[in-house]
Amino acid sequence: MMRVGFDIRPALFGHAGIARYGRELARALCELEDGPFLEFYAPTWRGGRVATTGFRAGRYRMHRGLLPARGMALLNRVPGFDAGRWPAPVEVFHWTDYVYPTVRSAATVMTLHDAAFAVDPQFHGWNTSVLLDRVRRAVAAADRVIVVSEPGRHDAELLGVDPAVVTVVPNGVAPCFRPAADHVPGAGDYLLTVGTIEPRKNHSRILQALENLWDRDAAPDWVIVGRTGWECEDFLRRLEASRHRRRIRWLQDTDDEELVRIYQGCIALVYPSLHEGFGLPVLEAMACGKPVVVADGTAPAWVAGAGAMRVQARETDSIQEGIERILGEHPWRRQAAAVLLQRSHRFTWEEAARRTWQVYRQAAEARRERESAAAG
Repeated sequence: MMRVGFDIRPALFGHAGIARYGRELARALCELEDGPFLEFYAPTWRGGRVATTGFRAGRYRMHRGLLPARGMALLNRVPGFDAGRWPAPVEVFHWTDYVYPTVRSAATVMTLHDAAFAVDPQFHGWNTSVLLDRVRRAVAAADRVIVVSEPGRHDAELLGVDPAVVTVVPNGVAPCFRPAADHVPGAGDYLLTVGTIEPRKNHSRILQALENLWDRDAAPDWVIVGRTGWECEDFLRRLEASRHRRRIRWLQDTDDEELVRIYQGCIALVYPSLHEGFGLPVLEAMACGKPVVVADGTAPAWVAGAGAMRVQARETDSIQEGIERILGEHPWRRQAAAVLLQRSHRFTWEEAARRTWQVYRQAAEARRERESAAAG
């Protein structure tokens, strides 16, 4: 059985985004009958834990490390102690986040969730150049690169990745995200936006569009779910100063059970993000039987397909019009929700695990071929 080093650290401290990716993919990989044995790389002294409840016994081992993350990063640079050998010897190591432990003795697979920092430096603030340099070095060293959507191929191209080593492995949706079996209290009286508050999520334009609608009482309340990120101070000031502040409810953190209820109770998800690698909230809303407003030409639009309400992300008037239409066209909204629910069934973590397992085997073979060629 192939042993794979899997960086599970993102899942130690969160529920959404990359944290969900790491947890759900790892769980699904453990379920594959002929899949790999996962050596979880999880050094930290900050606490945190991965909820491995439901993970198949005998298919993984957790390594919290002898040192915290920074100490392990230094240790991994020492010859003979790279992450391909320490804390456990592996044949392939999977970089799941934007921090890359040193690996010399194993094949490497990296997931490029998105390259927004390469598209527009404002998307990641002051540390964009550091992040860009780090990712480019990892790309140059990786045997295989996973992108999570077809538009993600373009992000890989921006970083100079050889198209021959890129594989699209779409994210899945956890089974807990599903339509409500019974009536949800408060259902149908709010619009929803889910995601970290940062420039590319486009909260400021959504706020402006809704304020215009609220001025004539033409829109319901707005619920925002998401922690603060970078470069979010301007939006937060505008939020607190809004003449319609009472119409806005902001939840900085929720567990999965509460998040599912929030999805199930909304009228629609408003998600005109400027750039995404995938857009998990869009798929989660679809799986809960809800319509979505997304930016045309983005990965979330690819995820949602023809059932989405598409808008121009940089035009407030377009976002406002999209919201008005999704609120006013009740038959279309019901039909769109049904189409999106059906489409959501195409995205499963089981399929993501099968494709990822194939990439692991390709990476291991590529490394063997490279070593054989070097040996003459």
